[in-house]
Amino acid sequence: MADYDVDTILKGIFDTNEPDWKPADKIPLIVKEIEFLKADLKTFLDSSEYDIDSVVKESTEITKLSKALVEDMEKCKTEIEDQTMAEILKSIENHDMISKELERVNFALDIVCDVLQCGKLVKEFEEGRQAQSYSRAVEAVYDLLQYLDLPVEGFKCLDLHVNTKHTAQLILDRLLHDLFAEWGRLISWNVKPGTKKTIVTITLNFDESMMAVDVVNALEKSKHLSQKVSEFAQALLKDVLVPIINKDCTVFAETDELMTVTINHKPNFRPPYDEVIANLRLLFHYLSNKLNIEYYRDNTIMKMIGKEIHVEFSDILVKDCLIDTIPNNINDLQHYGRITSEIENFQLFLCLVKFFPREGYSILQYVKNIDVLFATKSSQHFLETARAIMLKDLSVTMSIGVESIPEEPVKKQDDGPAKEALKLLDKTIPKSLFYFPRCMISKSAQELLDLVMMMMEQAVQCSDVVCKKLYNTARLVFELYDAVVPYHHEDYLLTIPQYVALFHNNCMYLAHNLQTLGDKWLILMEGREMDYPISFIDLVQKMRDLGYKHLIIHMQHQRNQILDNIRSSDLNCIVVKDVLSENAEAAVRQCLRQLQLLKNVWIGVFPVNVFTRLMGTLVNMFAEELIHRVCTVEDISMEMATQLTEMYTLVVQKAPTLFQKPSDVETHVKSWIKLQELIFVLGGSLKDIENHWKDGKGPLAVHFRTEELRNLIKALFQNTQIRANLLSKIK
Repeated sequence: MADYDVDTILKGIFDTNEPDWKPADKIPLIVKEIEFLKADLKTFLDSSEYDIDSVVKESTEITKLSKALVEDMEKCKTEIEDQTMAEILKSIENHDMISKELERVNFALDIVCDVLQCGKLVKEFEEGRQAQSYSRAVEAVYDLLQYLDLPVEGFKCLDLHVNTKHTAQLILDRLLHDLFAEWGRLISWNVKPGTKKTIVTITLNFDESMMAVDVVNALEKSKHLSQKVSEFAQALLKDVLVPIINKDCTVFAETDELMTVTINHKPNFRPPYDEVIANLRLLFHYLSNKLNIEYYRDNTIMKMIGKEIHVEFSDILVKDCLIDTIPNNINDLQHYGRITSEIENFQLFLCLVKFFPREGYSILQYVKNIDVLFATKSSQHFLETARAIMLKDLSVTMSIGVESIPEEPVKKQDDGPAKEALKLLDKTIPKSLFYFPRCMISKSAQELLDLVMMMMEQAVQCSDVVCKKLYNTARLVFELYDAVVPYHHEDYLLTIPQYVALFHNNCMYLAHNLQTLGDKWLILMEGREMDYPISFIDLVQKMRDLGYKHLIIHMQHQRNQILDNIRSSDLNCIVVKDVLSENAEAAVRQCLRQLQLLKNVWIGVFPVNVFTRLMGTLVNMFAEELIHRVCTVEDISMEMATQLTEMYTLVVQKAPTLFQKPSDVETHVKSWIKLQELIFVLGGSLKDIENHWKDGKGPLAVHFRTEELRNLIKALFQNTQIRANLLSKIK
């Protein structure tokens, strides 16, 4: 039975390969198979170990019991639906009523609890006030207000809530008013300004009593302590600490509670650092004794003040006081450790009085950049010193330079490229390049140069940062000279010849030294690597141009004076006069006096060659103007010719005396011979003029243009045959 396969049997009966089959043919086969299966089933049941009949009987009884059970369940269901369900619905209704009643009770209970809590806090406030404890009273009022800000539902609708909150706010305002008054009693200050001095008084009534601590705790709980401490700290910084750092002050403890700070108003006064530190020690010692009362977990008023202003105070102290302690020379810098030790001790003191935090902060941070600060300080000092030198009187003079270039003995040189190079150098570079001619300069110019030399000597002893800064400062000194000296001495340079001469010489002397200053610097810096070039060559021509500029301006001024003298006299209107008035000769004499005055001022001040060239320029201009006055006239009377001859002869007599050597007039005055020839023409005859002409080869032909000489002859002599003959020869 277990191995019986229905599909296989059916496939055997119904052969799919049989083309035509009929159901009637297959039925007997199926019936036969069924009968076979029945016989097989019977055989199986007969041989089975189970009592089939008993099983069938038991199954029938179980079926009957099941049906009876179903009927009982149906009856139970009907009974539940008819009776129990009604009772359940009634119970649910009762539960809802009870829940709503409970909610009403809880609602009322919450309101009653809030009312009781408010009453409790009001009672605590009254107890704190009776005990004279501001902290307990403040805590109770704040708790009450906080409780009223978050009430249970319905409490806000009660008049009690509004009245209680209003009352609590009034109580708090009155309480804060009393607290602020107590704070004012504990800490107070007064500033009494005056024209000569300002007096600041600080009164601290803090002590170890519970009352003071209670006031501080109350302010802390009311969140107003930080504000009050901040106000005091800022006033302390502004009215006391900053003046102590910047002005002359006297700090004096009148009593244990009263401190007086007297600020004296002295213009341009900066107190020394040790005096500042001494005054600050007195002040902070007084503050520490009164304000270091611990009120909450190691907190003190002094700590709060320090937290508020210690950074700003330190910045001001460093910027306005301690920076000034940095020296401006290398010798003092080497002993700067003594000052830093004093500053470090002062910082430790501020930490002990709890003004500074114990760790993580130092007012000596600026020392880390000591090189930069020293460089800046030195640079500022040297520039200020240089400017002070530049403002000095230029007329305080000294002699400088050599009279003549010394002849150096010829040194024996080895044969080779070096000898040839030195020979070439001697040929191309004049010896005068390395010598400055004898003249007078202002002592201030030499002082300025000495100052730059001092900067150079100090720079080579310092670090690269300082050296570079001082090198740039040295360059700035000469640029500052260009800006300061001409501006400060402007009036003198426009009016006083000696000042112009000295200023010119100063510029030339400084320019002369600038040529080799860079090489001197490099020699001292030998062995050190630098990432920047050192040279002053580019400033040489600027300095020379500065001297040239003001000398040219003054020369133009002198020229204009000479021309104004001549043009304001009858020499300017020869053509309309037959005889010159006395003002013509007076103008010529005035010009000569002006030139003589320049000689007296300039000789010995300028180098000889410079003086000679300048005087030659002015005398030549004067002579050309005199010549021009005559050569442009169409008619000159005999009387006027005589007058002109006398005046021009006076010029010829006086002019050589204007030079250090009289012979210099012939070399440096281009119109000198022409003036003499003009005098000859004015006083000579036509025959004399013809002899000096010499058919175009005489001195008149050399110094006069043909047209000039023809016009001069026409103006001096009447139209005769002799004049015509002479004019025909002059072509």
